[in-house]
Amino acid sequence: MKIIAHRGGMQSGFQNSPEGVRLAARHGADFVELDVVMSAECTFHCAHGLGRQNTLHDCLAEMPDGLGLIAHLKGPYAEAELQQLIEAITCHLPLSRVIFASHRSSVLIALQRTVPEAQLARFGLFPAIVALWKQQPWKHCLINQSVLLRWHVLRLQQKGYVVFASCVWEFRSRRAVQDLGVDGAFVNLHQTPKSRAAA
Repeated sequence: MKIIAHRGGMQSGFQNSPEGVRLAARHGADFVELDVVMSAECTFHCAHGLGRQNTLHDCLAEMPDGLGLIAHLKGPYAEAELQQLIEAITCHLPLSRVIFASHRSSVLIALQRTVPEAQLARFGLFPAIVALWKQQPWKHCLINQSVLLRWHVLRLQQKGYVVFASCVWEFRSRRAVQDLGVDGAFVNLHQTPKSRAAA
């Protein structure tokens, strides 16, 4: 099961920050998830809500080889803005190490038109239910672990989707989430590393 560091780290000072990226690397995470927002000046930042903002450039500058990025695109994006974002990210790492995620299908569809080879992920239970009957443009389904069921995971995987258990808070143990058969799971990291075997 792939480990996705939710916002890098969930402690104050670590969320959506260069320190959070370094924390994810120290824990041996497979991916770091960063919330990407665009400012009025058309620059990209990593932030959630009204908390601390860090530039996307500063966060990506800390990405070591082997650590993947889940770029959680917050808000609407025009195609020209998505092109700017792609350029900002590929200065630091290849597209093969990036998954673009959103709660908005329109953003993912626009991104697919802009960069057909981009890896896409859609948050939400309802889109993942629709995906059982109608093929979607994204390959990854990100479903909150609190509503995720094993049969749903298996059906999506049979249809060729990659299933990640997302979370704000980890209501289930990591072992219970792994037993769902998911391909990966969001975890809330803290400063003291916890071994995968103990997780």
